[in-house]
Amino acid sequence: MKIKTENTELIYTALFAGLWGVVEVTIGTILHASRIPFRGSLLTIVAIILITTSRFFINYKGSILALCSVAATIKLITLPGFNITPFIAIMMEGIIGEIVFSIMKYNLLSSVLAGSLIMIYTLLHSLFMQGVFFGLGIYNVYIDLMNSIGRGLNYEGEISYIMIPLIIIAYIIVGGAAGLFGWKTANRTYEILTAESE
Repeated sequence: MKIKTENTELIYTALFAGLWGVVEVTIGTILHASRIPFRGSLLTIVAIILITTSRFFINYKGSILALCSVAATIKLITLPGFNITPFIAIMMEGIIGEIVFSIMKYNLLSSVLAGSLIMIYTLLHSLFMQGVFFGLGIYNVYIDLMNSIGRGLNYEGEISYIMIPLIIIAYIIVGGAAGLFGWKTANRTYEILTAESE
């Protein structure tokens, strides 16, 4: 079965772009309303899976940029008021994915790397935007909170020196795992489609 023809790539572009947009509007809205911690990170995991899965089927130059542009626009026009922050976040996720897959061939390693970098961006984006909205003092609040947890655990030093690197490592691992899952999903889907055509 020939999956990657010009027409099918356009169809897959529309499919994945629409799916990403729907995910942002539905799951994103639910997570936002739930007010659960790390809701932005959870949404990013889904975005990584979509990016790394879609790249298998649509690998023309700028394909991921096309996907994220549609998804970001859908998110922008469906949000109450005019909130540009999610638009920027989605566009940056797509840009990072596009850069990684443009420099590296699409494979397991590039999928894992793209996932890790996108996840790290999400962490930095969240911290940056909180600094913008709440002021730089918010970072001291987080550090004090971590150190208070350390004191509660009878840790004599500043546990923030340990927790901050651990948080970064956790984001790298989670992002890489999402990229791995997307890569495996793409390959498994291709196997199923190929088997059905025989």
